[in-house]
Amino acid sequence: MTSIWWTGKAMSLNSEIADLFASLAALMELRGENTFKVIAFQKVSRIVREMNFDLRECLQNNTLCDIEGIGKTSQQIIEEFISSGKSTVFEEIAASVPKGLVLLLTLEGLGPKTIHMLWKERGITSLEELENAINSGALIGIKGIGEKKIETIRRGIEACKLRAADGKSAPRRTGIGEVLHPAEELLERVRKLPGVVRAEIAGSLRRRKETIADIDFVGAVDDPSLAHGILEQFTKSPGIVQILGQGGSKASVKIGNGMQVDLRIVPTENFGAALLYFTGSKEHNVKIRGLALKKKMTLNEWGLYKLSEYEKAKKETAKAPPIKPVASESEEDVYRNLGLDFIAPEMREDHGEIELAANKKLPDLITLAHIKGDLHTHTNESDGTNTIEEMALAAKARGYVYLAITDHSKALAMTNGLSVERVLAHAAAIRKLNDKLKGITLLAGTECDILADGRMDYEDEVLKELDIVIASPHLSLKQDTKKSTDRLLRAIENRYVNVIGHPTGRLINRREGLPLDIPKILKAAAQTGTALEINSSYPRLDLNDQNAAAAREAGCVLSIDTDAHSIPELDLLPHGISVARRAWLTPQHVINTWPLPKLLQFIRVKRP
Repeated sequence: MTSIWWTGKAMSLNSEIADLFASLAALMELRGENTFKVIAFQKVSRIVREMNFDLRECLQNNTLCDIEGIGKTSQQIIEEFISSGKSTVFEEIAASVPKGLVLLLTLEGLGPKTIHMLWKERGITSLEELENAINSGALIGIKGIGEKKIETIRRGIEACKLRAADGKSAPRRTGIGEVLHPAEELLERVRKLPGVVRAEIAGSLRRRKETIADIDFVGAVDDPSLAHGILEQFTKSPGIVQILGQGGSKASVKIGNGMQVDLRIVPTENFGAALLYFTGSKEHNVKIRGLALKKKMTLNEWGLYKLSEYEKAKKETAKAPPIKPVASESEEDVYRNLGLDFIAPEMREDHGEIELAANKKLPDLITLAHIKGDLHTHTNESDGTNTIEEMALAAKARGYVYLAITDHSKALAMTNGLSVERVLAHAAAIRKLNDKLKGITLLAGTECDILADGRMDYEDEVLKELDIVIASPHLSLKQDTKKSTDRLLRAIENRYVNVIGHPTGRLINRREGLPLDIPKILKAAAQTGTALEINSSYPRLDLNDQNAAAAREAGCVLSIDTDAHSIPELDLLPHGISVARRAWLTPQHVINTWPLPKLLQFIRVKRP
């Protein structure tokens, strides 16, 4: 699901309707309904969320039926919601599912299908019943639920109980894909408040962690007396559903998805130090504060000070001391006065970045500007929504010099996967268009399924006819470590496989994915010249930052792709770039930053 649950308090009409369909899809999965119906509602959710126009316009202009992918039933749901603010279909389906099952959707390790199975096979309809079943051993023996899964669920239950005890309604750390857009919208509102000179996102969201506990903003004012009024206006911003507290320099609120948002207002001259402090991580901050002490200075949220002057002038710890800091207005100044190069927020985890900064050896991290093409995209030939030409022109408009079209293989029938005859005809159509296009080169490829035993969904005779092959696991994702590792190794060793797409198959907060022996996978990928993908599509973001960093250290190359099923999804790439930056990747590590001749040579080397 895109959001944990439809609240009716989303940031915009389109977002609210998208959440409604995502929740409907989850409810239908809970009820065990037809997979194709579930996928249809998930697709509508995605289509609506990606729209750059208000659905009210379609209703007013009677053009709702012209939107590809939105069928008659979905149109009726949308029309009713726009006109009445409610959905009869949602209410009826929700009433047919025990209310306690909804909370179970928020637990790590539990998806709708598993919850449906627990409900039907063990009569479990609440958190308490699930905990009792675990403690009594009632889950032992259920297909697909082993000891590791049970332990994951147990941890999820404990975390849920702790959150309830703390009075926090957000059910867990929320995936970055659900946080970034509402946070950026709210940040723009903060920046427009009278008196705010500048404002930035801080905390784990600024560091681009894949899950976020809460959202932090730091704002700067030239006149500190304006802070109270600014905070008061902030608490009245659209999308805020509860005020948790407000003081002279900080306000805490909740937004529609249940997350807490904190805004701190500081004087402009202290902004850099505050942003550095509240960005974290805690471990990074502790390390640089220790470095400051070694240099006979002290660092806090107000600035970097000479230790002797600070201790002499210090009166109240909650206020900045009345002395001039060595540095405070910008992060760059603070780092420089500590003898460090500026450290990108994504690297601030105390994983050795401070030592590199001290020795002027920080990597030149990859940025979106380095990307020359997307190597994993889909069209309406399988389960995408746009044609080959539409995707090509959209990629060209984004400055790409190449684009790989990689529609699904035949094993994924639910995605309209291509038969052998269709994939070869599709490749011919891609090449025919490529001959006509100027300014961008198309690669005719496939996202070929890695079957449960490691065989490819197409024979080698078919794969060799394609320009590029992305091999991905989609089905049988509950294999043990040996089977899943052997499965991917067989794919990696295939001479026609160029990239392993979303290698573990995990979904953030929904599915753990394959329990791979990562060192073995990385060694084989490096030896065979097979790239590993960072899939920018949320909730995949797979490989994650830790595995991507391990891949870099093992000498692997990677590919950062969107897995786009529509034109708007081509803009998901920043998610993958963030993962790559947290993994300390530079352009040399990523094959789709390379010029086309170098990329084609990389593909040729592995082939016979």
